[in-house]
Parts: sequence; C-alpha cells; structure tokens
Amino acid sequence: MRCHRCAKRRPPRLMLGVRGTEPEEERSQAMAGSRNPFLGKWRIIASESWTREDLDAVVPAHITFNRNRLGELEFIAVSASIDYRIGKRDGTLIVEFTWEGSDEGQPISGRGWARLTGDHLTGQLFIHQGDETEFTAKRDRLLTSRSSGRASRAADHGR
Repeated sequence: MRCHRCAKRRPPRLMLGVRGTEPEEERSQAMAGSRNPFLGKWRIIASESWTREDLDAVVPAHITFNRNRLGELEFIAVSASIDYRIGKRDGTLIVEFTWEGSDEGQPISGRGWARLTGDHLTGQLFIHQGDETEFTAKRDRLLTSRSSGRASRAADHGR
C-alpha cells in the first residue's frame, strides 16, 4: 500500500479493537473484486431514541456511503461527513464509520456501525460524550440512483 501523500511504500495497518477485522490491505483486496453492498443513500426510518419526526426535523434523516470510503450523515439538526471501512464481524459484512460535523452550529462527532439485515441496514450510532442509539435504514433507491448518475431522465425531470 502506498502513502497517499508521498507515494512511499508503507506496511498494511491493522485496525485494533474490532473483533474479526482484517488488515487493511487484505480487506481492500477482498472488496476490490466484489461489489460494496453498502453503497448509496439509506433513509433512516427508525431509532430507539428518537421518533421519526425528530429524526427528520431539518431534512429527511439519511446516511450515504460513496465509492471513496466517504459519505454523509444527517439526522435531527446534525449534518456530518463520514469516513467508513468495510469489515467482518461474526462472519457478516459490516460497515464501520466515524463522523464529524455540526449540530445547530456546534461541533459534534461520533462513530457507528451497521450490517445488512434483509433489505434494511441496522446498526448503532454513538455521539461522542453523548447519546447512543440503534437505528434502522432503508435504501433510498431514487436518491441512490440519482447520486450515482443512473437515474432516468424522467426521474430527473420529475415525471
């Protein structure tokens, strides 16, 4: 693996503290030949801590995973960017992420993880020095298609 700043060769890193996590280089090679099942925009539809009305207070609550291991998270008044990695836990693919952004103009950060459960994404969000909650999200097919450039012209023009 090469350093993104200076192009020097560096040894693969291990992510410590997560059971079942593989070295970064092995995980990247494993995902290179397969499709990332987490890609796209997921509409957060339920949380154990907040009502759907609370989650959608400013914008429809969602989490988005882009191809570059970055994405975004928005719920209540939180708007954040995410940095994610795909790994395995108990033999199941999971996505683990950190997030950082603002909550009504105040800095906020946290972490989270999720796994596919049927056609839903289920996992946990943790706010640094704050709340934690389980959540459920459903793939937002129209928005996922638009964000990846595959939407039909009719959908783009509101037909």
